[in-house]
Amino acid sequence: MHSPDPTTATLAGLLAFHAIRIYQLCTLHLTDARDGRLWLDDHVVPLAEPVRQRLSAYLDYRQQRWPHTANPHLFIHYRNATTTRPVTPWWINKRLGISAQSIRQDRILDEAHATGGDVRQLCDLFGLSIAGAYRYTTTVDHPGIARWASTTD
Repeated sequence: MHSPDPTTATLAGLLAFHAIRIYQLCTLHLTDARDGRLWLDDHVVPLAEPVRQRLSAYLDYRQQRWPHTANPHLFIHYRNATTTRPVTPWWINKRLGISAQSIRQDRILDEAHATGGDVRQLCDLFGLSIAGAYRYTTTVDHPGIARWASTTD
């Protein structure tokens, strides 16, 4: 998130704060980010202030770099700026230098532990199904994790 590159910082922020799905990052349109919120297919995400700052910096960079692009997608690069195609998951992972899915899963796991395994909150925050949220809550109070946590305190 502290990358000097506005694209990388924005991608990392959206994943680390809001655990946006990778396919959603690829297909986001410029019009999906407005009023301090991210308007996704199935829910609206109020953006955290650090993410809003990074998104603003990215939008400034995008406008300066490709002022005449017709590409409606939020994230673009030199190869798709002259088309209307979205970026790919491969491009996102390459920009981040780490798997975007790993960042997303880590964020959801962190929230599962912070809420004591509140399935409803995970569903509401991240648009997960009940079964998907339950998968993360099974790690709360897992004996191996509890043992590891007690040794790090």
